[in-house]
Amino acid sequence: MKGKNFFVAGLIVVAMFMAGTTVGFASDKEICKEQIKHYQLIKMNDGLLPGDEFNPYDYKGVTAAATKALENEGKREHGDKNHAAISKLVATHLEHIVTAAGAAAEGAIESVGHSMRFLYLSCKACHKVYRTEMRLRP
Repeated sequence: MKGKNFFVAGLIVVAMFMAGTTVGFASDKEICKEQIKHYQLIKMNDGLLPGDEFNPYDYKGVTAAATKALENEGKREHGDKNHAAISKLVATHLEHIVTAAGAAAEGAIESVGHSMRFLYLSCKACHKVYRTEMRLRP
């Protein structure tokens, strides 16, 4: 009888572990989907679209999108050191974007563009590592 109880308890523990793991990765996937929206809002202000030379740079819009993305990044749960390090890089680049766009000073557009490039590379590194090796990311 005791063996049966241990077996049932073991099954419950395994099921709870699997449910917790699945929920963690699903929420991470949702965070990435939300981050893509904020990234695109910032990217739309890179000055490369037709007619952009006549439109003023939207510093407030870029600052707002980067701030929301930074808040989203804080919701992430880390399962290993690599994921935590990459997430820290993403947060650092987002902070640089918020600072540069918030200042709206000369050279801010170039500074935002520079941070955007490294933000893109950080996200790409995470997605490439986890998609190919662990099959966890979107």
